[in-house]
Amino acid sequence: MWRENKGFSTIETMAALSIWLFMLLTIVPLWNKLIADEHIAESREIGYQLVNESIGKYMLTGKGNSSQTVSMNNSKYSMTWEEEGEYQNVCITSDAYKDKPFCLSILRTDWLYAS
Repeated sequence: MWRENKGFSTIETMAALSIWLFMLLTIVPLWNKLIADEHIAESREIGYQLVNESIGKYMLTGKGNSSQTVSMNNSKYSMTWEEEGEYQNVCITSDAYKDKPFCLSILRTDWLYAS
């Protein structure tokens, strides 16, 4: 800066503006992506909890292997049970994560329960 200059020159103003624009164009999209990923992670965690509760109910009682739709935190979760030989596949999908469902495969336990 010059000694007797009492304000910003055009070049200094343009440099400051370009630095701010560069920061906004790089930080704001990353911030939005982080927020979206956080929402997806929260939805997946709720889905995992629903699958865990359903499998726990099935393991304790032998019931609960019906497909269902649950609505939590403004998201719909669809849980499906499929038989594959002696295994049960439990899959859950949600509106929040559309890429692929989360599935677990467990051994059928018809022999475990008292009649």
